[in-house]
Parts: sequence; structure tokens; C-alpha cells
Amino acid sequence: MLPHLTFRAWLTPPPIGSRTRSHDTETLADLHSSRVGDIAGFELGSGPLVLALHGWGGRPAQMTALARALAEAGYRVLLPELPGHAGGERTDIKQAAAALNRLVEEVGEPVAVVGHSFAAMVMRLAFSERAPSSVVLIAPALNVDDALDVFGDKLALFPWARRGLRKRLEAWDRSLWPVVSTIHPGQMPGAEILIVHDPEDDETSFERATELAAIRAGTDVVPVPDAGHNRILSDAFAIDRVIRFLTRESVPG
Repeated sequence: MLPHLTFRAWLTPPPIGSRTRSHDTETLADLHSSRVGDIAGFELGSGPLVLALHGWGGRPAQMTALARALAEAGYRVLLPELPGHAGGERTDIKQAAAALNRLVEEVGEPVAVVGHSFAAMVMRLAFSERAPSSVVLIAPALNVDDALDVFGDKLALFPWARRGLRKRLEAWDRSLWPVVSTIHPGQMPGAEILIVHDPEDDETSFERATELAAIRAGTDVVPVPDAGHNRILSDAFAIDRVIRFLTRESVPG
């Protein structure tokens, strides 16, 4: 595959299948549809505001188990459909970060943001100067080089095609590349961060999560074995740890 075609594929979210669409309709049936400016989504609960953000190729429906638990704990939860959602138009991380910033401008500062996978990188851009006091990263993508490796493996790209895509991305925005290709302690300043992650996740790197926690104060990692990359979003142990973190409830033992 030629570099310009791999770049096009990189910016194109995966389609959503009919089975997934049917499942999403059932899952979201009892939630309220919402729209904030040009951003559609869903919400439930009342109380302090929490944003629950899907990843690249993700969907609000994936966040519903966690959102329901948060609502039961006394929060109002918004599940926006951000650029990069499954079945969406070609887009990029800057457009996703801009959409998140518009959302926050409209609804006000949330007390917490929960992000899955690619949403972690989006949050790094959107909250580069000041972040909510509590941030939860679920199976986060923290370094674009790792994402390029996974992408290249899925498309079975030859080494020269991988190198061409990387060079194209570096040239696309030279100021952005150092932000998304490094792990540094200044990420999301002012936030306490909880990372929940399967150590054997084959989509995003658990080692990057531990690397961030090692150099950034106020960052904890909770391993959730055998939870996978997407199933972790409905894992009972993972959800319990998120609720305990946000309510600052101590963990037994």
C-alpha cells in the first residue's frame, strides 16, 4: 500500500456493522439522547459532571456499563460521539481535541473525565494546560509509535510502507509529533490520574502506562488481567476501581 493510501487509511475510522448497530440501539435505549452544539451523544444521571469518552473506532454504547455505575454513584454522565467514532468521516486527533474543547466550553468544566484508548491522546491535546482534577485512562494509547505498530500489523504493511506513513505523519504537523510520540510528566497538569489496563492488552501498551506512572506524580496504575482492550470497559473490577477512585473511597487491603 502506497504511503498516501496508508495515510488516508490512518485517518479513516472503521465502519460499524449491522450487529453492532443493533446492539448499540438496545444498549442505549434507556439513555437520554443529547446534543451539545455539533456534538451528538447520550447522558444519564444527575450531579457533578463526568465525561466518558470512547476511543478511535469506538462508540458511546461501549461506555454505558461504566456510565450507569457512575450515575448510580451520584454523577451526571455525558457520553459524546466524538470525531473518530465507528462509521464516522475521515478525521484526525486535532479535530477530536477541538470537539472535546467545544464540548467543555458548552457544558462547563467536568469534575472528571474518563477516556478509553485513543481518547487518552485526545485528552493530552485538549487538556494540555489545565486538566480536570480527576482523570481515568482505560487501556490508554499513550505513544503514537505503538499505535503505528498495531496499525501496520493489522494492515500487514511492508516496512517501507510503515516508514513512509511515519514520515508523512511527522511532516503533517511537526509541532504535534513530539507531543504524541513521548511520555512525559507534564501531561494533563493538575490532575490525579488512574490508569486501568490489562497487562496483556494487544492494542495499547501496558508498559507505557507504567512508564507514565513512574515519572508522573499523582498517577496510579491498576492491572486488570484478562480484561482485554474493549471488554475492560464493562469489567466489574475495573469499574469498581474507577468508582472508588472518583469518590476517593479507600480500597480494602
